[in-house]
Amino acid sequence: MNAPLPKQFLFLNDKPILFHTLKPFLAATLLDEIIIVVHPDWLNRPEVKNCLPIKFDKSIRFVPGGEKRQNSVYNGISAISESAKIVVVHDGVRPFVTPEEIDETIWMCKSYDGAILAIPAVDTLKEVGNATIVRTIDRSNIWQAQTPQTFRKSILLRAFETAFSDGYIGTDEASLVERIGGKIAVLNGRPENIKITCQYDLNIAKSTLDGRSV
Repeated sequence: MNAPLPKQFLFLNDKPILFHTLKPFLAATLLDEIIIVVHPDWLNRPEVKNCLPIKFDKSIRFVPGGEKRQNSVYNGISAISESAKIVVVHDGVRPFVTPEEIDETIWMCKSYDGAILAIPAVDTLKEVGNATIVRTIDRSNIWQAQTPQTFRKSILLRAFETAFSDGYIGTDEASLVERIGGKIAVLNGRPENIKITCQYDLNIAKSTLDGRSV
């Protein structure tokens, strides 16, 4: 992003991205508490507090992150109330998820070990090596994972502990649960549920937000 602040604290219109991301989680009916994982250097910065709405009726706590995403998510899980049975993991820079999508992933954990949002791949996929095409990948069964990724807490913790024991680093939580044989449902996501990682994404997000307010 080449910005002076971490992405989640950049403004999307008049509020930080993380503020917009929190709103649907505060509105979701099946969530009791929210854990926000923040880089240790930013825990006590005013930018963090600016992400909170004036009024909210759910417990919100901040915990320090770790060296990699995997460590940070584990820190967040470790801070959840012992009574919690289900964990919802979400990217702080995906502001356009809906409360209904969040609740749906939670409901699916009654029948599965976990559930994620994803969208079918629409572009032709190429495997590339040394700047040349190795092969074309059949995209008919290829989906692009999004968040939230929601799991039964017991299996997610076991997946993390196994990954750490094996020295395995996954790119998302589902990959860790897959490794120990977990059964994960895939729910149809929306292209609008973007992860803001570069300036182009931020421009798209601004257009999306402006369109919602029209």
